[in-house]
Amino acid sequence: MLPVLETRLLNFGLSDTGFALLVLGAGMIAGAGNLINDYFDQLSDRINLKQRQVPSEKVFWSVYTTLNLLGLSLCGWAAWEAGLLNLTLIPLAAVMLLFRYSEHFKGRSWSGPLVIVLLCLLWVALPWLYEFKAMGILYRYYPTDAQFLNQTWLVYLGLVALVTLSRELIKACQDRAGDLAAGLQTIAVVMGLKGCRNMAFGAWLPVPVLNLFVVRHQVLTGAIAESLYSSIALVLALVITFRLYRVQSSDEAARVSLLLKAYLALGIGSLWVYYMLFLYMAP
Repeated sequence: MLPVLETRLLNFGLSDTGFALLVLGAGMIAGAGNLINDYFDQLSDRINLKQRQVPSEKVFWSVYTTLNLLGLSLCGWAAWEAGLLNLTLIPLAAVMLLFRYSEHFKGRSWSGPLVIVLLCLLWVALPWLYEFKAMGILYRYYPTDAQFLNQTWLVYLGLVALVTLSRELIKACQDRAGDLAAGLQTIAVVMGLKGCRNMAFGAWLPVPVLNLFVVRHQVLTGAIAESLYSSIALVLALVITFRLYRVQSSDEAARVSLLLKAYLALGIGSLWVYYMLFLYMAP
């Protein structure tokens, strides 16, 4: 949203510094979430990730607490700058939900994947919420720009939900042996590897279709540079579709999981790429 506001000589919502602090803070909270997940996964990881080193209790809790406090502080600073300090409750809720996910929801069939999808959607929607005031101003004076931005966020939210759900399901296939030994009732344990793979494939199928429509729209509107980036993602999406359909073992699931990580990275990178292209290539 920042480039649109700046080109209209408006300066509301988050500054560039505030946005950077928000991203950094969210990254720290996500990192703490990965740590707490590893802490509660020690039993299953002995089978699934045999070489993983577990830090001492004192070191673990010190790092975990520090990351969360720093992350919440940065998100709070960005919220204060935007004049919406109450939004700090959202990152705080994310910290609590990540802990509860690792402790309880992960081993409860569909609860685990759905909680992660919710958290990922929350992080994608967070910049929009932090710029709520700016959206009101944009809607009032520039309704076309506001509508375009909302449509863009909805597309990103849809893609994030589908890709995250697919990866969580295929990750459950990858970790099935260890989760079964640890007594967890993950979706792959309940439905079996093939059933979970089929669910992941069904969740993934709309992604390359949406990706194709994005490329088509960019080409038709003359956004050639953006379409080249999206085409890379489309090629990867087609490779994932083929590989995902053929998953028959935990090792194959692990390889597809890495490809899905790469696709998520391209999605995150597109936010930065399109932002820079807007600033330096827009007429």
